[in-house]
Amino acid sequence: SSESLDDWKTSALRVREWLIGKYRQWGIGEEELPVLSALTLGYKGELDKDTREAYSVAGISHVLALSGMHIGVIWFLLEGLMRLLMRRRFGWLRWLIVTSILWIFAFVVGLEASVVRAVVMCMLMGLGSLSGSRPLSINTLMLAAFFMLFYRPFYLFDVGFQLSFVAVASILLIHPMIFGQWKVYHRMGRWVWGTLSVSLAAQLGTAPLVMYYFSVFSVYFLFTNLVVAMLVPLIIYASLLMVMLAPLPMIQMWVVKMVNGLVGALDAMAAWVSGWPYASFSLAVLTPAEIITFYVVLACGLTYVRTQKTKWI
Repeated sequence: SSESLDDWKTSALRVREWLIGKYRQWGIGEEELPVLSALTLGYKGELDKDTREAYSVAGISHVLALSGMHIGVIWFLLEGLMRLLMRRRFGWLRWLIVTSILWIFAFVVGLEASVVRAVVMCMLMGLGSLSGSRPLSINTLMLAAFFMLFYRPFYLFDVGFQLSFVAVASILLIHPMIFGQWKVYHRMGRWVWGTLSVSLAAQLGTAPLVMYYFSVFSVYFLFTNLVVAMLVPLIIYASLLMVMLAPLPMIQMWVVKMVNGLVGALDAMAAWVSGWPYASFSLAVLTPAEIITFYVVLACGLTYVRTQKTKWI
């Protein structure tokens, strides 16, 4: 019921407040604390207007809201650790441990819609890998949406839910088309091109919703998201290490300094890019009919690229 979910969220918020207090106690700087709290715990209450605006203009405001990227980073780490610690035949036990940890994390950060979606997706991907089927597909995404809406239908009107699902659907449908346009054989070059094409696919799919809800579009999102792809995983991993080293304050002190430095670098990049000429532009408020028209045109264009049938033009 909605009442029981609210009780769970209240308990989760208390745990989150306790962890934020620990961040401050361990030595996270006052300038870095709001961004770190948003990045790792989903708490944006201490973010000031200038920081929000800088991240929005730079096209990286999505990192301040916990989403599939954050859960994916944690899931990748947990999967790697479980594979090192446990043999292949214990696949179901590995899946159970990883899933349990992800749900604990989702609980701590307040069971936000985008986080719940990402955890459900990771669960289904794990099950898909165990059964030998394709782990990530549109069917997986739709199944995650079904379970979430079956439990709480009002998720459908949550902006985070909408942006989260549209972004993943765009990556699944559009990214292969963009990535396949340019063959890159160097390993680092493939990573850069892969990151850029994922960002472009997600931005193309979510741009109408972003402009509808926020009336702003970032021009330099490709560059900033490339930097985010490098810095955010490091910040999340360093933060996890900081928490794990709490019983060893002498060692933890150095990790805290590293976290402060990484978050400071992310802040500096956002402030720097937001000051570039024509960093963003605003639009008049779009109507739902215009949003629907955009997606119809986009769907027809993608179908043409896939089928090469001119009737879609």
